Amino acid sequence: MWTREALKTRAKAMLKASYWKAFLVSLVVAFFGGLDGGMVIRIFLGYQLEVGGKRFFIQAAQGDVNVGYLGSRFEQGYLDILKTMLLRDVRLFFWYLLLIIPGIIKNYAYRMVPYILADNPKIGVKRAIELSEELTDGHKWNMFVLDLSFLGWYILGALACCIGVIFVFPYQLATNAELYLVLRQAGIDLGKCSNEELLLNPSEQPL
Repeated sequence: MWTREALKTRAKAMLKASYWKAFLVSLVVAFFGGLDGGMVIRIFLGYQLEVGGKRFFIQAAQGDVNVGYLGSRFEQGYLDILKTMLLRDVRLFFWYLLLIIPGIIKNYAYRMVPYILADNPKIGVKRAIELSEELTDGHKWNMFVLDLSFLGWYILGALACCIGVIFVFPYQLATNAELYLVLRQAGIDLGKCSNEELLLNPSEQPL
């Protein structure tokens, strides 16, 4: 079972070695991934940059720090990512229309979709969402608490003329990447997914 402390410790170690690259990736993802830039920008640029950003943090957590991962999904699986991420957001929209609580639960259930696409952008819409639900099963409450643990940092960042907020974002992204690696390995160990399905080289997986 994972702990917040362990995830954050590993995230801090990664950021200590490559902070400014992580900061740059986070800034691009935040700028293009938000709805403030327009839904069209989010769909045609934001989705791919979000998945590419996840790819960067997944690889950085394993010692491979290459900013080029940020744009890698424009070359591989562009349409697959667009369809999957769009369907995820549409599903979440309708879940939130029903009730806030079910929407929040599904938000955590679908949280790993962009990470799964970062590993294998061609895994398919149905399978990406299904696998995310399987990987997060039994972990949603702890994921919620993990998110809450960053709240204090964001409040402090906001007090610093909001500038500090963008410095917290890389920390949270790095921590979430560590969480995905843990859940992914658990999924492989339990037979929920395989190295082949996620296009992984077993020798490159974290211990």
